Amino acid sequence: MKLTTMYSQPSLRHPATQLLLALGFSVLLSACQKIEANDDTSKNEPVVLNETIKFATNSTVSQQLITAPVVSAQDNILKLPARIVWDEDHTARISSPLAGHLGNILVQIGADIKANQPLGYLSSADLGSAQADAEKAKSDLAQAERNRSRNKELVDAGIIASKDLEAAQADLMKNKAESIRADIRLKSLGATDTVDQRLTIKSPIAGVLVERNTNPGMEYRPDQANPQLFVVSDPTYLWCWIDAPEQIISAFHKDMKVILRSAAWPSETYEAKVDFIGDSLDPVSRTLKIRAKLRNPSLHLKGEMYVTAELSTKNPDTLDLPAKAVFLNDGIQTVFVKTSENTYTRKTIQPVSINDQWVSIAQGLNKGDEVVLDGALYLETLMENGKKSPESSVAKTTESSTSVNKSKPANVLSSAQVN
Repeated sequence: MKLTTMYSQPSLRHPATQLLLALGFSVLLSACQKIEANDDTSKNEPVVLNETIKFATNSTVSQQLITAPVVSAQDNILKLPARIVWDEDHTARISSPLAGHLGNILVQIGADIKANQPLGYLSSADLGSAQADAEKAKSDLAQAERNRSRNKELVDAGIIASKDLEAAQADLMKNKAESIRADIRLKSLGATDTVDQRLTIKSPIAGVLVERNTNPGMEYRPDQANPQLFVVSDPTYLWCWIDAPEQIISAFHKDMKVILRSAAWPSETYEAKVDFIGDSLDPVSRTLKIRAKLRNPSLHLKGEMYVTAELSTKNPDTLDLPAKAVFLNDGIQTVFVKTSENTYTRKTIQPVSINDQWVSIAQGLNKGDEVVLDGALYLETLMENGKKSPESSVAKTTESSTSVNKSKPANVLSSAQVN
């Protein structure tokens, strides 16, 4: 009799055996592929060394980094709001030093005015007192002269003592000084010594009456809110006040030319020259006041007209790079430069001027250098981490890189670009 064991060896043709063998081969093959993939990924990891990041030759991430060249200074035109005002060097704001009632008003707004032309008359009691003082001083002076002459004759005749002559001489000098003072005061007021209490208000310059703040019969006081009775200006001389934002004030310098454009005359341009740059910013608008002078022979530009000021920021001694390439690293302006194939170096720059499109620099980079436009944040993240980052985690690194505190770059390599 043939004996058999309780547990016999299963046949290779059994279905369960074939399933187990297939699963084993599958696990073994997956492990081999994973090891091979890890080896390939390790070869493609970027290497960070000091301020330089180097990618593998076949890196797809490096191919997706967008760069732009550093170029010569661009003829960039800045457009700023500005306002036309009267040139104060050719403007007279006329008031009265005395209180009184306005009588006749001799001119209307827009009238051509000549130098020393009367504009109106003011009836002033203060002027009457000054005129009376001048008349009294003249009378006292004449009496003092007669007294001195009489005393001199009496002294020569030996009738009176010489001290009386000396007293008369002193009295004469005192009255003469008072008469001179009274005359000077009347001349400063532009009035005559005739006691009429009538002050003639005159224009000290020639020009056009551009403002009148009085009516006949109005009572005027020098201490009132708006003491100006008339404003005479030469409209062929104008000032232009430009509101310059804080970040572009370095583009301005004295004697630079500015082109003005007006909506009223869109086909014409007007040239002005900067003659004053303010010393402090407006605390509300954060703008700096820039003043430019211009001539207006056509009289097209009017006082208080709004215009647009255009100026060129081109500087032959500077280079320009796109503003998108610049980001802040601990408050320092920084860019990534492509120094060789698949190699990027972080460099610090010192901008000379900045606008929405370009950043101008005087040193730090060379013409033709390629700076990174898109992907700077990803490179900065690798730089700050100071370690290798596999390409398979680029999208994740890009999303999480917004938590980097030290950097505030202007551009991000988006996960859509990487994918």
